[in-house]
Amino acid sequence: MSKHRLDSRAAARHAAPRGSRRLAHRAPHPTRVFGLVALMTATLIGVPTAFIVDLDTPGSSSAPTAERSPQTTQALPTPSPTAAAEAPPSLTPRNGSPRHAEGAVPVPDPIPESGPGTFRVAPADPQEAGTATTYRVEVEDGLPFAPTEVATFVEETLSDTRGWGSTGEHRLVRVDHDADLRIVLASPETADELCAPLETEGRLSCRNGANVVINAWRWRHGAESYNNALTAYRRYVVNHETGHALGYPHADCPEANGPAPVMLQQTIGLDGCQPNPWPSRVDLRPPSH
Repeated sequence: MSKHRLDSRAAARHAAPRGSRRLAHRAPHPTRVFGLVALMTATLIGVPTAFIVDLDTPGSSSAPTAERSPQTTQALPTPSPTAAAEAPPSLTPRNGSPRHAEGAVPVPDPIPESGPGTFRVAPADPQEAGTATTYRVEVEDGLPFAPTEVATFVEETLSDTRGWGSTGEHRLVRVDHDADLRIVLASPETADELCAPLETEGRLSCRNGANVVINAWRWRHGAESYNNALTAYRRYVVNHETGHALGYPHADCPEANGPAPVMLQQTIGLDGCQPNPWPSRVDLRPPSH
């Protein structure tokens, strides 16, 4: 929200004209009396125009209620879809329509609640997988996310030196054919179907077998625990759900105000920890298989 700084103006001052002289005390001539009366009348008629002060300015405490000039009126900007969509998730109901102040124009959520259940596979450069864990990235049709962009983000996250490969135990390679894991970006209802029997309620992600399912609503909105830091939240959800696929269970907050383990359910809450999208020492203990 922008703040307006109010400017103040000094009131206009009216000074007596220079060069005025004091008249001598003498009996007035009739002609001079008539002329003086005429001059005073003309002067008095002209007084109002000489004392007009612009009171229609910011900061004036005595501004008139007369109609203002159109040039001083500016229309309020229409909320952009991006600004509306960035509202905290807790303010957005299940139907995807953000709540607005009374009188505001509602902006539809760009994420559909349901999709066709068909997916586009992001192409990948051929590379030797060897003993690495392979994965492919898929985006459900109808979502406003390009598969190549999502796949690039996922690959950067999983290959980062702060990620699961930091200990040398895990190596993950992206392919566009048969893979060990499917990392799927899906609409809320499709995510619920892929995650069943887990209860994701249209707002959570999951790992179910070989499927790493990321809820597109979360991909778009993030989580309140990340305070609108959307990039960091996306890295968290990729690392968290992939961590489950690698055999890592949920973790608790080990120390108040310390970095949260990536396997803590940070979408739901932080339990006193600080948000952290990367595996920590707590996370990197040997996985349970």
